[in-house]
This record gives sequence, structure tokens and C-alpha cells, in this order.
Amino acid sequence: MNIIFGKLLQDGKLTPTSGRIVIYKNFIDISRGLSRDHNDLLRSLAARYKLNKDDVISNAIRLYWDYKNKDSIIASPVRKLDEDMYYAKQDFHNALIGNVV
Repeated sequence: MNIIFGKLLQDGKLTPTSGRIVIYKNFIDISRGLSRDHNDLLRSLAARYKLNKDDVISNAIRLYWDYKNKDSIIASPVRKLDEDMYYAKQDFHNALIGNVV
């Protein structure tokens, strides 16, 4: 799976095929469609893996994503901090995302 990372997607302009991704350390959760927001995903991730909810909410990466074509997705950071954290371990984050999409 090819991941195109950049500021191409943003809230308010998402399509029904768009979704959200949250990454905390080596844990990841993803939504498909517009039904779940980042806060819902973060709380769900913390509960599923018995992680400290406040740490997850404060320190997780938040992304929007959508399909570009059958072999590629677009992933876009929500905040500048998300972009910086993503690039700090880009190969690791690409592998996590590639495994769940």
C-alpha cells in the first residue's frame, strides 16, 4: 500500500469514503466513513488496550485518510504536531497504517 502523506484532506471537506486514524506508540485505530471522530477513536483505543486515556488523548497522532486509488491512500495530519510526530518515525507509521487499511 502506497501512502501519500500531506495536507490534502481536512475536516469539513471529507467525503463518505474518508476516515480517521489515531496512532499512539505502536497502537492504531481507524475509522471508515464519517461516523467516528478522533476523540471517539482515542477513547476506544485507550479502553481496548487498557492504556491511560489522558496520555492517549494528549500524545496520539491524528490523521484523516481516504483512498486515492486501489493501491494508494492519502493520509493528512490534523495538527502541525501530528505532522511532526508522523515524520519522526515515518517508516514505522507507514507500516502500521498499511497493516490496517
